[in-house]
Amino acid sequence: MENITKPIIYIDGQNFIYKAAEVLIAEGRISEKQQLHTFSFSHLFGNLMKSDQSEIRYYGTKLRSHRSPPEIAAKSIVTLDSQRKLRNSLARDSVGFIESGKLKLREGDIRKHCGKQDPHFQEKGVDVRLAVDMLKDLYKNKTNTFVVVSSDTDLLPPIREVREMGGKVIYVGFSNKLTKAIIENANETQVIRDSEILEAYDIMNPQTTLDE
Repeated sequence: MENITKPIIYIDGQNFIYKAAEVLIAEGRISEKQQLHTFSFSHLFGNLMKSDQSEIRYYGTKLRSHRSPPEIAAKSIVTLDSQRKLRNSLARDSVGFIESGKLKLREGDIRKHCGKQDPHFQEKGVDVRLAVDMLKDLYKNKTNTFVVVSSDTDLLPPIREVREMGGKVIYVGFSNKLTKAIIENANETQVIRDSEILEAYDIMNPQTTLDE
């Protein structure tokens, strides 16, 4: 491959938001995932990559509203509003939002106290678009450094292809949820620590706590 050094960062959006939200909820910054819609990806990955020259892409679905049943309609309104705020934040942060996959309604976990299942939305197909874009960028020589922010083993084929073609793959994962198979196939692994999540959140949400 040509000596191209500007990395492209591929973020599995929902996967990242869920894991980052767990950290922020535990630290009292937010009370639920939908409240996480302002976050400095450029700060987080600028520090991880020791450079502010990377192209950052956030892969997420295009949402639509649901009018029934009532509990799903209410949840879709919250989800749509949260994504609208997130996309605005990404634009201000110079992060590209890549519409991909579909949002499907799934049955959630059964509540212990009443035995009821809570339906929830789940993104499907985002990994496919992310993998396709990695291969397109590989064959078009858009970069030789691929930063994969996802622990989905479905991405192993494009990771291996990038390596075989002489590209470099950097796997970025959360400290307690790293995937061994991706570590073994990437050139190197970078770990996101809880303190770095808090820092990137606090930059966009100064002095935000739940009791304020």
